[in-house]
Amino acid sequence: MISKDFNLDFMKRFLFIQLFLFCCSLISKAGFDLPNFEIEQFLTDVYEQYTEETESEMDFTVYFEELIYLNQHPLDLNQVEREDLSKMFFLSDIQIENILYYRYKVEQFFSIYELILVEGLDMTDIRRMLPFVTLSESKDKYEKINLKQVIRFGKSELISRFDFVPELKDGYRIHELDSNGYQGNSLYNHLKYRYHYKDRLYLNVTAEKDAGEQFYGKRNKGYDFYSASVQLKNLGFIQNLIIGDYQAGFGQGLVIRQAFRTGKSALTTKVCDLNPGFKRYGSTNEFNYLRGIALTMQFLHMNVHVFYSGRKLDGNLQEDVLTGFYKTGYHRTMAEMEKKNRVKQLISGINWSYNGSWFQLGISGMMMKQDKKLIPPTYPYNLFYFKGNGQWFSGFHYRFRLQKFNFFGETAFSEMKYPAIICGISFSPVSRVNLALLYRYYAPEYDALFASAFSEGTRTCNEQGVYFGAEVLLVKNWKIAFYADSYRFPWLRYGVDFPSQGIDYLLQFFYTPSRNLTITCRTKYKKKLENRSGFSQITPEVAQFSKASIRLQSVYKTGIFEFKQQIDFNFADKSMEACTYGILASQEMKVNFKSIPLGLDFCYLFYDAADYENRVYKYEKDILYAFSVPAHFGLGNRYYINTRYEITPGLSCWLKFSQQMYADDREFIGSGLETISGNKKTEIKLLIRLKF
Repeated sequence: MISKDFNLDFMKRFLFIQLFLFCCSLISKAGFDLPNFEIEQFLTDVYEQYTEETESEMDFTVYFEELIYLNQHPLDLNQVEREDLSKMFFLSDIQIENILYYRYKVEQFFSIYELILVEGLDMTDIRRMLPFVTLSESKDKYEKINLKQVIRFGKSELISRFDFVPELKDGYRIHELDSNGYQGNSLYNHLKYRYHYKDRLYLNVTAEKDAGEQFYGKRNKGYDFYSASVQLKNLGFIQNLIIGDYQAGFGQGLVIRQAFRTGKSALTTKVCDLNPGFKRYGSTNEFNYLRGIALTMQFLHMNVHVFYSGRKLDGNLQEDVLTGFYKTGYHRTMAEMEKKNRVKQLISGINWSYNGSWFQLGISGMMMKQDKKLIPPTYPYNLFYFKGNGQWFSGFHYRFRLQKFNFFGETAFSEMKYPAIICGISFSPVSRVNLALLYRYYAPEYDALFASAFSEGTRTCNEQGVYFGAEVLLVKNWKIAFYADSYRFPWLRYGVDFPSQGIDYLLQFFYTPSRNLTITCRTKYKKKLENRSGFSQITPEVAQFSKASIRLQSVYKTGIFEFKQQIDFNFADKSMEACTYGILASQEMKVNFKSIPLGLDFCYLFYDAADYENRVYKYEKDILYAFSVPAHFGLGNRYYINTRYEITPGLSCWLKFSQQMYADDREFIGSGLETISGNKKTEIKLLIRLKF
């Protein structure tokens, strides 16, 4: 067991090293070029903060696959449309409108570097765009699909991933004694096959087995989860056709949105969702998708989206009554297996939209039916949650440009009674300033099961708020981002037994003294109301909770090396309780060898977070198509080594080894069947990709 005194002394030395490296990076003046592919930092900003705000898993796989495809097949700036530009989801709505407006004024781009003349784009935005845009003579968007060419020129990709935790969890130990433990072994595996022909034809097949699930035995044979889809695009008036598994989203997400949505992050002016329609599904998330057929038809300036889905979902049943959906997808124990495929759900919907040169209007409608009634356990906070076996929602969404102003919004109704409203405006008064203002009101009775819109809470209901965001290029090499969000909850929430309110602030500075050095300083502050912990009286009492955090980060690139230093500090204050603090310091190093097709990522971090409220979320490099943002709390350290190697031009592999070690005298990690005896947890991940 590692002593606390040793760890405190080590932490002091480690922090000193971090400050020293940070100061060294400030005075370095090396002149190597910054790589164009800067999406990794974008993923860090968005994915990390989204996880921190919602504490729910975000499925980024579809978007990441789209970016990889765009990198291999860049968009033609002289032919690209609004929906195509929205695939580069790091661009805000006003930036997209400004790109289209510039092309309209000059008729065509003669050079990619004309992007510097577009209002609202700085060099960071342009460097992010460069891998995904081009100027070409291609006009094959609506060419007929030739079967011989599909067979000859189509591209296939086969991916297999394996995860393993060497430490024995209680779920496997219990199964050796009785049947209440995990029925399968501790190996995680998924198998994915991807095929595409240009941007016209896609085929996805996915199979997955979670750790603890039985692969071959009395209760299960083969993988636990299967998914497949076929997508055809640009077939005359048929713009998009998907058969199989897919995700849907329209407007600002008040009726339905299943894919990643915008939220509060360092991209403070990106608050408008711009990527509507249907997306093929190839993720291993076993809940958040539709299964059936989706069709998008285009008639001149009109788009018509229709969809139908029929699938079985996991659920908790008591005497043929559904008390809640089971969303984890785990079927490791007998109890979890009994929840599998218990509810049959049918969904149908339609969206009509008209796209003008300076505006877009749309109407959505969706109906859902289940063979089991949903009746969750009754608590005061869920008084207005949906109950029954059917839902019907309709909505109207819009977006239009008026000179330098971009307006957007959506209004939706549940059963034509209870409203949900979101509206906003983005504005760029000068090229160096971008502003965004958003208002939302979601009635407590509005509880759309498939809605996902801009919000403070995890559900799109029982909320009212005003958000303001700004991005300003102060002087050369300096950029500032800021947001303030004030919100209130008219009804009770889980963990808050009174109507409540709160406020969030973020202020972030970016400093880029040279192309190979970036320095970031970010501070956040949140204040809200929560139930007092440990309060045992019948009448609940709420108390004010506030949390402030600051991050200092530098990224320095030289030759084949990239160094990243980061320090996070936060403190939490609960009324009538002592303040607690959290601190995390990390050192990362990335190496991309030039003589051999090998890349290495190494990271070591130390943290001391006294309480769960002081947890620090840290994005870390992972194997391909995997995204990891673990929450660090307690006293301990963590390190990982991530390698990627191209064996042949068509065969590549990724291997990640990570280990978490606690130094706060704990004797076990985790809870329930996931409990590990000791203070150490190890993870090994292997991914193999074959392209042909």
